[in-house]
Amino acid sequence: MRGLGALLVLWGAGYVCLQRRREGLLPVRVGRAILEDLAVVDYQIRACRTPLPDILEGAQGLGADWLWRPLLERLQSEGARGLPWCWHETVAALPPPLGRYLAPLGPLLPAGGGRLAAAIEETREELAGFLRAEAARQASQGRVTAALCLSGACLLILVLI
Repeated sequence: MRGLGALLVLWGAGYVCLQRRREGLLPVRVGRAILEDLAVVDYQIRACRTPLPDILEGAQGLGADWLWRPLLERLQSEGARGLPWCWHETVAALPPPLGRYLAPLGPLLPAGGGRLAAAIEETREELAGFLRAEAARQASQGRVTAALCLSGACLLILVLI
């Protein structure tokens, strides 16, 4: 029984550690997907002259789930308020701090052109820098979290035995 109890405590600690890691990596995963999607959006707007609704309808993946589909739905339901307002509301729902990086694109989306392309490129650079820094921070924090979970589980096992 003691061995089973110790095993369950260790399993619980491992589960908590994995859950914390998944929660922490959500902004990184969503940010990477949006970073890739922004390159496609930039190409579609600048080179192909594809209208934004057509781009949004063809979006797939994690970036589409978090940004592009909600934006399209908001445009269809509340389009009278305008694209900048819909963009602002959609990026506000993203995991922090992704909305802060993407918010400046909102006012430029209706105009398109060179200013939008430059803003998308600048946003991609800032987002890439954030993702590099956040991945490094998450790696070190993951080690600390794993050590705390394991040591806490071991302490609990010692107290219970």
